[in-house]
Amino acid sequence: MKFVSPLDLAAVSTPSLAAKRVHEAIVSGELRPGDRLPSEAELAQGFGIALMTVRGALTALRDMGLLTTVRGRHGGNFVAEDVGDRLAEAARRAPLEKSLLRDLTDWRRAISGEACYLAAERSRPEQLSEILSAEQNYNSIDQFPDLRFADVRLHVAIAEASGSSRLIRAETEIQVAMTDVILATDRPVRSRKLASYDHGPIIRAIEIRDAQNAREAMIRHAEDTFNWAVLLL
Repeated sequence: MKFVSPLDLAAVSTPSLAAKRVHEAIVSGELRPGDRLPSEAELAQGFGIALMTVRGALTALRDMGLLTTVRGRHGGNFVAEDVGDRLAEAARRAPLEKSLLRDLTDWRRAISGEACYLAAERSRPEQLSEILSAEQNYNSIDQFPDLRFADVRLHVAIAEASGSSRLIRAETEIQVAMTDVILATDRPVRSRKLASYDHGPIIRAIEIRDAQNAREAMIRHAEDTFNWAVLLL
């Protein structure tokens, strides 16, 4: 699994960082409801941390209701089946203020805009196929929070096509923050007619290798989402 890779231990406590990585994998759709996580030993080896530290991170995620643990021969740690509802409950307890949402949107313009620009320039055929598949999957879903998770996966796929590991990490962090914003609303978007949920101009620009229009379409998308979210704050 992509999320199981060595952690940067410089900034925050190691259990918090490990829990954050699993949380991001859930929000991005890499881990889905009901999925079984790698074993504690595999997580410790993949993250490059001690087994007890992994256990601390998993305990925190269980306390948040994001994971469940099954004992026995066929047991393990699993993503909670109602993880979307759990994430929404947590988001509603700490809604984002307008000033912080503006700051997040500015960050998104810079990171996501550049990711789209580079994806248009650099994406390989298989990466473009992944983007189109993610778009098709998004367009086939009507149920929240699955719709939001599919949205995240599409934006992360674009970042992956940029070829920049730092952009991928930053895009993932942005999408986790945006998920908190969107799931915190009492009236999540259910209509694809809204501009904030229209990815068409971004994808079409990437398809034809029009880097500048891809960036501009992403910036419009970010601003449309900001305007929609402000109405619901």
